[in-house]
Amino acid sequence: MRVFHVLLSLALAVALGAQTPKKILFDHTRHEEAGTSAEWVICSASEPDPSPAAPASETDWNGGISAWAFDLYKAGYKVQSLPPAGRVTYGDATNAQDLSAYAVYVIPEPYLLFTAAEKQAILSFVQNGGGLFIVCNHPGAIRYSGTGGTDAYTVFNDLVAVNGGNPYGFTFVPGHGPGDTLANTTSTAFATGTSPAEQAIIHGAYGGLGLMDFHSYSYLNFNTAQNPNVKEILHTQISGDTGSFIVTCTVGSGRVVAISDSSPSDDGTTTTAGKSLHTSYSINSNRAFYLNATTYLAGDAGPVAPTPVVGITSPASNVTITAGGSVSFQGSATISDGSAMTYSWSFGDGGTAAVLGPISHTYAAAGTYTATFTATSNQGKSASASRTITVTPATYTITASAGTGGTISPSGAVTVASGGSQTFTISPATGYVISSVTVDGVSQGALSSYTFSNVTAAHTIAAAFAASAGSSLKETFDTGTKTAYAVGTVTLSTGSWTLDDALLGNTTSDPKVGAQSVRTRNSGKVTMAFNFATGAKTASVKHAKYGTDASSTWGLWYSTNSGSTWIQAGSSVTTTSTTLATATFTVNVTGAIRFQIRKTDGTANRVNFDDFQISGY
Repeated sequence: MRVFHVLLSLALAVALGAQTPKKILFDHTRHEEAGTSAEWVICSASEPDPSPAAPASETDWNGGISAWAFDLYKAGYKVQSLPPAGRVTYGDATNAQDLSAYAVYVIPEPYLLFTAAEKQAILSFVQNGGGLFIVCNHPGAIRYSGTGGTDAYTVFNDLVAVNGGNPYGFTFVPGHGPGDTLANTTSTAFATGTSPAEQAIIHGAYGGLGLMDFHSYSYLNFNTAQNPNVKEILHTQISGDTGSFIVTCTVGSGRVVAISDSSPSDDGTTTTAGKSLHTSYSINSNRAFYLNATTYLAGDAGPVAPTPVVGITSPASNVTITAGGSVSFQGSATISDGSAMTYSWSFGDGGTAAVLGPISHTYAAAGTYTATFTATSNQGKSASASRTITVTPATYTITASAGTGGTISPSGAVTVASGGSQTFTISPATGYVISSVTVDGVSQGALSSYTFSNVTAAHTIAAAFAASAGSSLKETFDTGTKTAYAVGTVTLSTGSWTLDDALLGNTTSDPKVGAQSVRTRNSGKVTMAFNFATGAKTASVKHAKYGTDASSTWGLWYSTNSGSTWIQAGSSVTTTSTTLATATFTVNVTGAIRFQIRKTDGTANRVNFDDFQISGY
C-alpha cells in the first residue's frame, strides 16, 4: 500500500507541477481548538508546517482533522496552518502566508469574527481564483470563552455579509443541536445535476457520495438572486425541515464549498488532553466528500480512479452439467487503492446475485449460458470475468406395458430428454376402451403422450384395456376459441357446446392436456348442445384447480330429453389439486343423451376441465 501512496503522490505532483505543489491553508486564527469538543487543527504542536514533515500516517500529526490534511499531503499538496498570530490578507507582500500563495483556504469552525479588512481579503482571494472551504456548526456552539467569542454559525453569516450584500448567495440557518432528538442524522439526498461542481464533488475521483452523517448542525439557505451560480449539493431528509447540508458557488473566478457541520471532518485522534472527539472522517462518504471538494476547490481533477482486478476462482474453468444440476460460483476482486466495491453475478439464464460468493446456482434447462461476475468500485470503475456453462438435457428411461386385451408401443426401454415427450400407440383401436393409463402408478386417464419434467431416474407407463362393443366420444377442447366468460356457443371437434361463465383457457396456469381446456368460475356450466345417439355406460372428465385458486365443487348432469330436464350422475366432486385427475361416472342410460358439467359452489375459485369422454352402448 505504501508503494501505491508514493506513486499516487508522484503522479499528482506531476499534474500539479512537480516543483511547485499547490498549497492548502487551514485557518487557526479563530481559536479552532478551543473548548473540550473542538480540535479543528492539523497539528497543534507545530505550525505553520505540521511535524514531522514526512508523516507515515495521520496519527503522526496530532490534530482532530489531521487525517484530512494527511490525505491531501499523500495526494501531493502542501498543507499548512495559519497560526493564531497569523494575518488574513490578500496581496500583502509583507505577509509570508498571504492568501495569494494558496490554492485553497479552509476555515474549520471558527469562534472569532473576521474584521472588515479580513472579510474583504477573503472575498478578493476567491474572486481572483482561490478556493474557499467553509466548515460550520450549529448555533450556540461557542467553544472560546474569551473576548469576542461566538459560534461558527455567527462568524460565517457575518463573513458572507460584505460590501452591503451577500456575493456568496448563501447563509446559515438553525438546525438541530445537542439534546435535540434529531441532532444525529444522515442524508443521501445528493443533487443529481451535471454541473462541473456537482460532478466533481458528488462523483469525484475519491469516490461517489452515497451517505453522510451529521451530529448537531445548522442548515444552509441559498439564494440565486444574490448569486446565480450557487447550487445545492446535499439536502436534509428530516421530515418537515428545509435547507441544505452542503452548497457550492462560484464568485468571480474562484470557488466556494460550505458544509453546515464540522463532525464529518473529525478523525477522532488527538494528543491534546481533554478533547472529546467524534470518529467520523473515515465512515460513510465523509472522507470522499472532503477530498473531492478540496480537489475541486484547488481546480484539479484528482487522481485517476483505479479499476478493479477481477477473476472467477470457482468454477476454475468452463463446465458442463446436466439439466437440474448446480454450479458453485466464487469471484475474486482487488483494487489498488483499497476502496469499497460492490459485486454482482449474472448467470446467463436470467438469474442474478449481488455477492462475492460462494453462491450456488441451479440450471433447470438445457442450453449454453455465460455466467459473468462484475466488481464495481465506489468511484464507478468496474471489471468483469466470465465462464461458459454448458447444460445438457437430463434423460429418463421409460418402460411401457399394456394390460390384458391390448398392446402398447414402444414397449421396451426408451430414453427421453427432460422436457421432451414420447407418444405411445395403443391398440386395438376398436373393440376395447382404455380404462386407465398410469405413469409411475399415478393415473393419467387415457393419454397418448406424456411430457417428462421430473428429475427421476426411470418412468414406468402402463395401459389397461376393457372390452367394449359400443361406440365412444372424446372431446379434448383443443379446437375452437372462446376468451371471455360470457355465455356463448363454440364449435368443437365433437359438435356445438355452450359455455356459460366459462372460457377456453390456454395459459400456463390452465391445467390441460394439449393446447387448451375449459376454465369455469362462479356457477359456470359446460353443456353439450347436441345428443350422443348410442347412450352412455360411463362418462369421464379430467379436472384440476386453476393457478393458485382454492378448491371447487362440481358435478356431472345428463339429459335424455335434449336438455329440457337434467339428472345428476353420481355424486359431486371437490377439486383440490392443480394436477389433472380423472373423475369417472356410471350412467347406464341407453338412447340419445347429452351431458352438462356444472360448477356448484358458486365461488370465484376457478376449475379447469379437459378430455371429456363417453363410453356408449
